Amino acid sequence: MPVKLTEALVKQGIADAVPKGKAYDVIDAGCPGLIMRVGPRGVKFAFKFESGHRTHRLTFGSPETIRLAEARSLASEARRRLVDRIGIPDDRWLEAQLRKLRKLPPKPEPAPRDPALVHAFEDDMLRHGEWTWEEARAAYLAEVKRVRRPDTHTDYRKMLSVPELAVFEGRRVRRITIEDLATIVHEIHASGRERHAEHLASVLRPMWSYLAKHEHKKKSGVEAGMPLLKAPERTPGDKPRANGKVPGEYFASAQEIGYTLAVARSGVLEPSLAVAIELLVLTGQRRRPIASAEVGDFVDYVEQPGWGVWAMRPIHRKTAAKRGDRTLHCVPLPPALWQRLQAQIERAGKSRFLFPQVRPRKAGAPADGHLSPAAINHRLLDMGVRASPHDLRRGMTSLCQSELRILRATVELIVDHNEGVPTDNVLERHYTADKRLDLKAPVMEQWCGYAYRQAEAAAAALPSIETLGAELARRRRERELAGKGKRTKPEADAPVEDDKPAELAEAA
Repeated sequence: MPVKLTEALVKQGIADAVPKGKAYDVIDAGCPGLIMRVGPRGVKFAFKFESGHRTHRLTFGSPETIRLAEARSLASEARRRLVDRIGIPDDRWLEAQLRKLRKLPPKPEPAPRDPALVHAFEDDMLRHGEWTWEEARAAYLAEVKRVRRPDTHTDYRKMLSVPELAVFEGRRVRRITIEDLATIVHEIHASGRERHAEHLASVLRPMWSYLAKHEHKKKSGVEAGMPLLKAPERTPGDKPRANGKVPGEYFASAQEIGYTLAVARSGVLEPSLAVAIELLVLTGQRRRPIASAEVGDFVDYVEQPGWGVWAMRPIHRKTAAKRGDRTLHCVPLPPALWQRLQAQIERAGKSRFLFPQVRPRKAGAPADGHLSPAAINHRLLDMGVRASPHDLRRGMTSLCQSELRILRATVELIVDHNEGVPTDNVLERHYTADKRLDLKAPVMEQWCGYAYRQAEAAAAALPSIETLGAELARRRRERELAGKGKRTKPEADAPVEDDKPAELAEAA
């Protein structure tokens, strides 16, 4: 029969719990469900309660561990869970209650989860389909290819594929922070490649602006651009390059220009590349417009028999297409140069480019590509010329003024794509079709005559074509061994720009 448990009854039960002693249960009348069980093995507080045609049993512990008041509290809470249908009081529930009463040691803290695993779970379950680094890069480059010049697309593609950015492969762009990108830019800058760091930052900024556009946010997860991403400030002072030149301060001499033209006209180079170098020296244009020049841009100069005109479209000119400038930059071509270009037009065949690519194209590249701009630099190095294509351009503008006494504004008509006119000049951009060929022709006639005279003097000192070819091949091999040259493994019977010097070297 139930009796109300007291501390005295508990002590009596402990005294009765002896080996071979009598076992009995005491039902607590003061707390339904609580039982004190006495037996040879000791005294235990237990819980027994019927609910929903089911009997629920649970052992709380001995009086040495749990006091009577605590046992009643546990029994009351267990009964409430059953009556209110909150849950079943089981061993897990009892363990949690005993920890609250400090009868058991605190539950050990779980080991911190790997952030990478947490991010991967959240990305897969909560943000499925968001762009990874590779997907975002491909989407951005597709947009660059649509709206910018091919050279810009090539430049951005190379910059976004630098080895330092490989750490982002497979990562969602949403999780790439400005701190991550700034760290990489800083490391590149600290390695001494300061201009490279600035270039990379200038490519990453518009990419993040593209990803943060409203129409792309759902796919990218990027909420804002990174306008503050910049490379550290440059180290003061001029930093000479490996060849001793200070960038922007070297001007090709008359002797270098003459030697370059003499070698280009000697027959030692591949014909297309030789004409490209001659066109670069005599027109003072940048190497990219030279390499990507199209046959359709070259026409006869009707008013000047024997002359030609290079009508350079905006797509071939730096920033012109981006500004919406639709004007043509026309350069008159004197007879000697025009004859060389007419022969090159015939040599180009059905290609739309004046200088078709002469090395095997990469897989997936257009079948009708043009000469690589880098091929011009490589060949100048093979020739032993210290001047770069831009140094030759500076040499032309300087010599036209210092030796031929041509006014700077007149020289600008040839080398400046804006021809000395501000880019926001409304009359120039919208209300005139004047190409100023009558002003440009005298400049080209004087300059080409001067350059050809320098070439004639240099040609007299050139060795035989076989010896010259051997020298070019030797310099190329030295650059390749030093890791500064790019070796191309051609397909069978496929011509490359290096064939001519190599053949002459073997003949020598």
